[in-house]
Amino acid sequence: MGCIVYWINADHGFWAALPAALKQAAYTAVAGGILTKICERMAYKFENFSFSIFMGMIVPSVIAVTLTFAIHMLKGTPEPLNSTIPTMILAPIGFIAWGWRRRLQRDKAARLQPSVLNTEGATAN
Repeated sequence: MGCIVYWINADHGFWAALPAALKQAAYTAVAGGILTKICERMAYKFENFSFSIFMGMIVPSVIAVTLTFAIHMLKGTPEPLNSTIPTMILAPIGFIAWGWRRRLQRDKAARLQPSVLNTEGATAN
């Protein structure tokens, strides 16, 4: 994503585009794991498969787009909105794919071993 943001801002010069690209690259590296975990949690949270996948896409996508835009507004990225567009497009696609994959894996594991569903937050009686 940093390369895409550099390309978007390159018309403003190397020294204007470089910080925008570095901010995007650092943000993607740090936030990517956290947002992926949120996606997984939401994909597991609800009984209804479609609703879970939708929530696993929408919640981290809104966070990603909001944080990306906020980061690009700080320190004057030349094209903050245009620098956020790749996140607006790619984040939902990625989170749908990731949430779908993880939910199917978990559901398959639960069919093979029913106790899998009760491992998170289970208490002994």
